[in-house]
Amino acid sequence: MTTKVDQSKLLRDALVELRDKKAKLNALEQANTEPIAIIGLGCRFPKSQNPEAFWQLLKQGMDAVIEVPKERWDIEQYYDPNPDATGKMYTRFANFITDVDQFDPEFFRISPREARKLDPQHRLLLEVCWESLEYAGLSPLTLRGTQTGVFIGMMTHE
Repeated sequence: MTTKVDQSKLLRDALVELRDKKAKLNALEQANTEPIAIIGLGCRFPKSQNPEAFWQLLKQGMDAVIEVPKERWDIEQYYDPNPDATGKMYTRFANFITDVDQFDPEFFRISPREARKLDPQHRLLLEVCWESLEYAGLSPLTLRGTQTGVFIGMMTHE
């Protein structure tokens, strides 16, 4: 049988626990609404090597569609005006990123041999991530151990 003293202690303990849980809940709710800052960005798009060039392209209402460059592939081998032709493409036009062969492996401390085997999209990813930090006015070398996130998006096919 419980006494009034036991019940009183039980209620006090429950009240303390409720206050503690409420404080933790308030802290979590506040953290969810804490602002973040996007202070740097980088990009590579056709006819746009950086965010400013991309913005200008958009403002001018331009697109980046060009005829497939001869140095990319022999369009005659793959082109057929019939959209139902198997294994063929029915357009001579596409969007292309330039200077994908201008990667500086030494800058990223990657051996030339390893760089030759590296997927070109991986090389672009390294460059654009670095550029986004520089765009933000940050030295990437000073960020180790800090609460910094680099969020990326890329395609994995041409």
